[in-house]
Formats: sequence, structure tokens, C-alpha cells
Amino acid sequence: MLLTLALTILLPLPAPALADLGADERIGDETAYEALLDEYEETYDVWREELQAAEDSKGRRAIRKRHPAPIFRPRFEGLADAGSGRSLVWLITNASKLEKRKQAAGLKAGCYERLWASHLDAKWFGEVITMYTKERRDVDALTIEATLADALERAEGDARARVLLGLARYRLAGKCNSGLEFYKQVLEEHPDSAAAKVAQVEYDRLTKFAIGAVPPEFKGKTIDGEEITLYGHRGQVTVVDFWGFW
Repeated sequence: MLLTLALTILLPLPAPALADLGADERIGDETAYEALLDEYEETYDVWREELQAAEDSKGRRAIRKRHPAPIFRPRFEGLADAGSGRSLVWLITNASKLEKRKQAAGLKAGCYERLWASHLDAKWFGEVITMYTKERRDVDALTIEATLADALERAEGDARARVLLGLARYRLAGKCNSGLEFYKQVLEEHPDSAAAKVAQVEYDRLTKFAIGAVPPEFKGKTIDGEEITLYGHRGQVTVVDFWGFW
């Protein structure tokens, strides 16, 4: 089993296979990417099992040098050139396995540039925004801010909502309260978007349920049937005990 897989992955994807991919396969559902990813993950699992079974450090070092990512790299690059944005994401995720430290940063920068230029409207692009705004080691803060600002000018609809959500998280991660304003912008401009649903939960957690925040008003009844409101106890020490039978 191990020998068969090793021989298989060493064979490059024939050029005609990429050329023959239809537009739907290349850009739409990216079925070619999914198939290649499945093949890579299967090969990686086999490699991982072999690594764990190694009996000494010398054997483990030899196996680590045979990581499958560099072998699959040309095939993911081919799909990326054919229009697969998620193949660019794979290259970014595996950059440290494909290149040395400084070269890895360059590889990621090039892939991010292509993603922001051509795939901003993709439904999965929120993943890219999250990854990019956490690249504080390989991308400086000014570049991240400039990229997000440029994307905000170009994006429309759901894509714009995703960028606003990314900006909110990025600013708050940097201890900047302006992030809350971007949450509000998502909710006001794109209330029906998927990003707005996430923004509402995160905004409420930060403003209504954080320590020191003013809790939301609610009404209830005492065991005697008397109506009671939380705000009716303003200025008093109030303990709210939630309990039930589960």
C-alpha cells in the first residue's frame, strides 16, 4: 500500500488534463481541486502513519524529508493557474513545507495578491480574510490595512459584508474599539448576509455580555406571579440565577 501510493504521487499531472478542464470544474465547483485535495490528504495520512511508526530519530528525519506537500505542489499550482482560488489557499497553508522561511513569506504574498485580485467574490473568501489578517509575522500591519481598504472599495454585497466583518475582527484584535463600528456597518448595510449573523453574535458578546457591560432588559414573573423586570432593579445589587431541569 505504501509503495503504491508513493509511486503514484511521483507522477505529474499530464498537461492535457488541466487544459481539458471545463470552466465549471476550474472556477465553479472546483471539482478538480476537491479530487486533488482528497488524494493529497490520503497520501498525507499514509505518510503520517509511517512517521509515527519510525523506530528512531534518524528514520523520522528521513521520512520528514519525504513530506508529500512538495510532490503535490506542481499540481496545485497548475490548478491555481487554471483558476482555482482554493488551490492558492492550499499553497499558503503549506508554504512552510514548500519553501524555506524567507521564500515561504514570498510565496504567501504572491498567492494572497492573486486571491485578493481575482477571488474576492467567492463564498469561501471569508477564510482567506481570516488567514490574511492573522499574518502579522509575514505581512506588516500597514499592508494588511491597505489591502482591506482597497477590497472594501471594490467589494459589493456579501463580499463587502465579509470584508467589513474581517475589518471588525482585525481592529479589535489590535485593541482598537473602531472594530465595533465595522460590526455596526455590517448589520446596517447587509442585514440579511451570512456575515451579519456572525457579526450580531460577536457584537452582542462584546457589548451586552462582557464584564462591566449593561445587560439586555428582560421581563419575567416571580413564583408568586408578580411581573418583574431587570431594569426595574437599577441601582440595586441584583443576582440573576438561571436554572432548570435538564
